[in-house]
Amino acid sequence: MDKNNIITIDGPAGSGKSTIAKLLSKELGFKYIDTGAMYRTITLLALENKIDLKDEKSILMLAKKSRIKLEGNPEDENNYTIVLLNNRDVTDKIRSREVGEAVSIVSKLSGVRKFLVKMQRELAKDGKAVLEGRDTGSVVCPDAVLKIYLTAGMDERIKRRKNQNKQKGYSFCKKVVKNEIINRDRIDSTRKDSPLIIPEDAVVIDSTNMSISQTFERIKEIYYERIYSKN
Repeated sequence: MDKNNIITIDGPAGSGKSTIAKLLSKELGFKYIDTGAMYRTITLLALENKIDLKDEKSILMLAKKSRIKLEGNPEDENNYTIVLLNNRDVTDKIRSREVGEAVSIVSKLSGVRKFLVKMQRELAKDGKAVLEGRDTGSVVCPDAVLKIYLTAGMDERIKRRKNQNKQKGYSFCKKVVKNEIINRDRIDSTRKDSPLIIPEDAVVIDSTNMSISQTFERIKEIYYERIYSKN
């Protein structure tokens, strides 16, 4: 049971995946695995080394020589996961606008996805983990005890991005953020390898009119129902 005692949360940008995944991992004492942070780290690696973002071979070669490590930091909600790249803290760097604009290009690369999926499965192999991203339930852990597909309306997603930018001291332009979200949705949903889809047997939750607390409690309730029914 432990190996499959995993919760996956997939969904588009701004749907609330990260916030809910962090709350669940803290509540349940589970490992939190931010798969998006891993793709951002590879993207940062490519940018810093001035590699063409479509040069899969060069990016993959460099990634295999590098060390990516995620460290849990549940006491700090703003930095719940510390990301280390070759023992260097890049937690803030991977959240930069430059990385954000480039990550969808790098995350399309089949070799990069296979490389990181293998790493993500290794992190989750013992179970008791919450994974969030865009293919965690469909590809990374298809046997998870609970697969959630979290979504929200466009206006709500833009509003959440606005709040995130404000918290981090970033500028905000509604038109720019909307275009970024639309573009990211298009790329994620149409890429050839591991597109963003609703995983088989996933529970779809539209959080547009739900508070963080309501969404969290609903998912936690479903999780315990699954656990009890399997026992």
